[in-house]
Amino acid sequence: MRRSSCAGFTLVELIMVIAIAGIVAVMISSVLSRPLEGFVGQSRRAELVDLAATSLNRVARDVRLAVPNSLRVSADGLALEVLLIHSAARYRPNRVGSDGLRFSSAAAGSCGSSTVDGGCNNFQLLDATLNPAGANWLVLYNVGAESGGNPVAGANVWAPANPGVITLTGITFSVQAGAPANEQLIALNNLPSGGFRFALASPQRRIYLAERVVGYRCSGGQLVRYSYTALNSSIPTTPPAGSNPQPLASKVIGCRFTYQPGTTQRAGLLTMSLTISEEGENLELLQQVHADNAP
Repeated sequence: MRRSSCAGFTLVELIMVIAIAGIVAVMISSVLSRPLEGFVGQSRRAELVDLAATSLNRVARDVRLAVPNSLRVSADGLALEVLLIHSAARYRPNRVGSDGLRFSSAAAGSCGSSTVDGGCNNFQLLDATLNPAGANWLVLYNVGAESGGNPVAGANVWAPANPGVITLTGITFSVQAGAPANEQLIALNNLPSGGFRFALASPQRRIYLAERVVGYRCSGGQLVRYSYTALNSSIPTTPPAGSNPQPLASKVIGCRFTYQPGTTQRAGLLTMSLTISEEGENLELLQQVHADNAP
């Protein structure tokens, strides 16, 4: 007669296995917890760096696309604004014996015009493809002059005047037929009763069409970008009505813009500092960008 036997774990053995497994798990977690915490922290810092860098790069892009000498920073360093370029080209003077530009509503041929059709309210651009649609201002040799920190009327785009370096708000632009080959004939409409004259002429005969004001402001823990179509003598304390402010970065606990204007021969220098905080960790990113001052 064959005898059968069966074997198994006793309760004591099972408890010992559970205890040993628990000890091993604690040892493994102790060894791996620090590297895992470091990985999570590194990932969080990388996200913060990417967010801050993307925001500051957007600011730098608009600065590089701005009308020369139009960059300005608020007194508290929390905001900046620029006048964004729509297009640019070189021009032909539109009056005999003058290197500048002047416009009036007088009849063609009665104002000493040097344009192809003798028009008094137009001028010629050396670019047959330029389309002024969407532009709000014409800028010629903006030197960005200031006195006591305030823009000088007629020598700064933020202080329009007649004569000045920027056309008055409300003047519009249109393309006229009859331009010579490889050129464009642009007319100024809605001129004031006495016409408009640019105060200065560009040695390089360079002119800009500007489309809107673009601003950045740090407020309420955010860096926001906004835009509008008015020329204020100073930066508004809050984004103007209708400027559609859009947040670029959140969790902002520190922000600073500093600008050294430079000269017409040397580029200005904008220094930007942005500090973002998340889960008790702060990250500050510093970036500098050169602003072209050659009008």
